[in-house]
Amino acid sequence: RHTAKTILIATGSRPVRPEIPGADLGISSDEALDLPYVPKRVLVVGGGYIAVEFAGIWRAVGADVTMAIRGDNVLRGFDVDVRECVTEGLTKRGVHVLRETVVRSIEKCEGGLSVRLAGGEMLETDVVLFATGRTPNSENLGLENVGVRVDKLGAIEVNSSSQTSVPNIYA
Repeated sequence: RHTAKTILIATGSRPVRPEIPGADLGISSDEALDLPYVPKRVLVVGGGYIAVEFAGIWRAVGADVTMAIRGDNVLRGFDVDVRECVTEGLTKRGVHVLRETVVRSIEKCEGGLSVRLAGGEMLETDVVLFATGRTPNSENLGLENVGVRVDKLGAIEVNSSSQTSVPNIYA
């Protein structure tokens, strides 16, 4: 039990991996910078800002980069002009953007990793980076016992001052 005049909850988040066969063969942004080598071929799954950042980093150091995005453009939720400009910039730099593409499975193969896409196509790569979102580390804190509200994903609800539903608790 802990008491204080003011409490700050800052537990961070963790990557979300899709529930597909072979997902454990992929990495997340947490492991991406710890690779002991620059991969020759990378498949980035996702189109958010983390996916865009890593696609750009790996392409800049010479990797052949492919992005598999579910939608028609990267950075869903951003202004349409920004999305189009970023996608065009990635393409001009040599990033292959596969639009409306879903990864169904990953397997080890002689040349690295074999990735099956929703349409049945196969893609061979050295590394699969899942940049498919993050989930809050808010479970098992007892937040429900003190009245701190969380949303359906477990994110702590706060106002514009980062104050939770309990006036002296911030997140």
